[in-house]
Amino acid sequence: MPDIAASAPVCVRRVTTPGLIEPPGASWTNCMVIGQEVVMSGVTARGTDGAPIGGANAGLQAKAIFNRIAAQLNAAGGDLCNVYKLVIYVTDMRFKDDINAMRAAAFQPLYPASTFVGVNGFAFPDLLVEIDAFANLAVNLHNAGA
Repeated sequence: MPDIAASAPVCVRRVTTPGLIEPPGASWTNCMVIGQEVVMSGVTARGTDGAPIGGANAGLQAKAIFNRIAAQLNAAGGDLCNVYKLVIYVTDMRFKDDINAMRAAAFQPLYPASTFVGVNGFAFPDLLVEIDAFANLAVNLHNAGA
């Protein structure tokens, strides 16, 4: 068994992105890189004015979210091709097709593994979609065999 205490510490780096400001006193970090892994808090379409980008349209909220995920990955030194897993939370499964269309537009085959979950709501009631994206800077799904 390896000696964990003798392991070199893993580099952790906070990633900041214009337009995705953590409010003063926030008890979370929007994005960080741990080694090669990019870790993001659940991404929403909540605008700086508090209103959802895309209004009450789940597809447009999802598009804004995928754009935010891409911006965070770019700031971390990566790209959407580094995303290997998505967990999509939605308040109404009737929005599934609109969200899937935005997911297909954001990614290329080989698509990330994905889970789609219905929830009762989010911290801000006018949000319809929240997405967890799991990425690794050493992964490139565009170069993977299908």
